[in-house]
Amino acid sequence: MIYILSQMALLFGVVIIGFGSAKLGVWPASLNKPISTFVLKVTAPMLILSSVMGDGLVFERDEIIGILWVAVVNYLVIFPLAMLTPWAWTLCGRLFKRDGRPSMEEYLRGQLRFMTAFGNVTFIGFPVVSAIFGPRALFYAAVLTIPFNLLMYTIGEVFIAGGNPAGAIKRKHLLSPCTVAAAMTVVLAFFKLDYPPLMVRFFHLVGDMTIPAALIIIGSTLAGMPKRAMLGSWFGYRVSAVRLILVPAVVWLVLWALGTDPFTMQVAVVLSGMPVGVNGVMFCLKYEKDERLMAQTIFLSTALSMLTIPIMAMIIK
Repeated sequence: MIYILSQMALLFGVVIIGFGSAKLGVWPASLNKPISTFVLKVTAPMLILSSVMGDGLVFERDEIIGILWVAVVNYLVIFPLAMLTPWAWTLCGRLFKRDGRPSMEEYLRGQLRFMTAFGNVTFIGFPVVSAIFGPRALFYAAVLTIPFNLLMYTIGEVFIAGGNPAGAIKRKHLLSPCTVAAAMTVVLAFFKLDYPPLMVRFFHLVGDMTIPAALIIIGSTLAGMPKRAMLGSWFGYRVSAVRLILVPAVVWLVLWALGTDPFTMQVAVVLSGMPVGVNGVMFCLKYEKDERLMAQTIFLSTALSMLTIPIMAMIIK
């Protein structure tokens, strides 16, 4: 649990660097959009590809199929929750009242769906499952996140861009660098290719730039917000409750009812309880949506996950 908390502290440290740099004028807000574009088109695809490269990442085909089945079930649970969350939010009378609007606008519904569906499985999820379940869990986490990457850079991007995911996915989404990279990981995993060590280090070196860059952008965005807005948003707390408690609870119930292998189920449930994914801010910048709400919720959900993840891990085990 100390290791888990240390990973959270590392994440906050990078966010604080972005926050301080923006306050001091070292990182102007004008950098956020071009760097987010660079991350989405260059470093993030290489991070996805690097997830199946490295020592010990040898995938047996039957094992891959079994874990992918769990991943599919996982998102068959999470996506209906994401689609229903704005409707349930309104039904319960918990409307988003920052400026007195009677109901959520469509772009806010899209952001809420993204926050519900996609957690920070790479930077927090991988180290956390390794600390809780051991190095073997990294293999399972890498396979479980293959569909995650495919969905985030197609349906997830549509959530932020706006529109109905069933009819709004266009060729540009299917052929985006991250989507292509996610599809390639499936092929690479099945063929068990042996990569030159220099190539592995290269992909990891460039891909590892993704998370620090995203966290600095979050810190820079938070620097432009009042302190009260960072910690005083009831919207952010409610979303955090959905993402950190409701989603993993429902995933656990469904996988348990299906008689899923306990180890695979435990890894999948812990990954489903991660805080809101940092890619949401970059998608907001790409489509010129209000990124402040996304950055605020990422900050709050990450802070609260320092409490919920250790508790969830103890209950699951």
